[in-house]
Amino acid sequence: MPEHDAQLFTALREMWEERDPMPPGLVDDVIIALETQRLAEEYRELLLVSDARELAGVRGAAPRILEFGAAAVTLLLRIESDGGTHRIDGWLAPPRGGRAALVVGGAEVASALITPEGRFEFPRVAEGICRIVIHSAGEDGYSVTGEFEVH
Repeated sequence: MPEHDAQLFTALREMWEERDPMPPGLVDDVIIALETQRLAEEYRELLLVSDARELAGVRGAAPRILEFGAAAVTLLLRIESDGGTHRIDGWLAPPRGGRAALVVGGAEVASALITPEGRFEFPRVAEGICRIVIHSAGEDGYSVTGEFEVH
């Protein structure tokens, strides 16, 4: 770059820095905005659609059925409790393979493979407030249920 051009650009930069300085944190804000641009696409929260119990059979208590959904994704959970032990069976529709994670207190405590038919299970779940995170195979992002209680 010729010396004259460099001096002109320096004078212009100094003028703008004096008259209209860049706000503090602007660079960080722009970087964060660019990095999270696809966040809404990559994260879907599955909202609770229903919370019911199946009709009880002659023996034992009825399992609890939770249905979560968002846009074109539905997750059905069957929570069965027997004494102090709990089991969660899940079905994802439309069916697809992937991985399901059981999250308690913000930490992943168990993981299960989702079959190509959309089925997964957590055979031993402790009581408490949980979330399930679905990572579908071949898709960017993930879906996460709202919090629900296992009791």
